[in-house]
Amino acid sequence: MARPQNPRSLSTRLTHLLKHWPADPVRPASVSIQTYLQHALGQKPNVPTKKNQPPPGQPVISESSAEALEALLENRFARRYPLPKKIRYPASDPDHYDNLIREFEEAPNRDWFGRLRKRLSGMVRL
Repeated sequence: MARPQNPRSLSTRLTHLLKHWPADPVRPASVSIQTYLQHALGQKPNVPTKKNQPPPGQPVISESSAEALEALLENRFARRYPLPKKIRYPASDPDHYDNLIREFEEAPNRDWFGRLRKRLSGMVRL
C-alpha cells in the first residue's frame, strides 16, 4: 500500500505532470489532461469549465490517480508488458498501425482542401 503524502507533495507531483505531459493535437483542449491537471491544482485553465471550481491549493485528484498518470508518463506499462511483433504488425495488414499513427500526426495540420481530398480518396478506391 502506498504511504499517504501531504497535499503539498501531491501538488508538486501534479505540477511536474502538467509540465511534462505531451500535448495531444487531436483531443479538444477542453478535455485534455493539461486542463484536468490545471483544474485539480486550482489554476485557471485556458478553456472555459464548469462553475464548480475546487478551493485554491486543494487538489481534487487522488494519490492513486496521480500515480497512474506518472506511470503513463514514464511509459512503465509498455516496458513491463511489451507487445509481441505479431500484434504490432498483423499478417493481414502489417502497416496498419504505422498508417494510423501517421494519420493522427497529419490530421490536425490538414487544411480544408486536404480534408476534402482525403474524404474523396476514401470514398473512391481502386
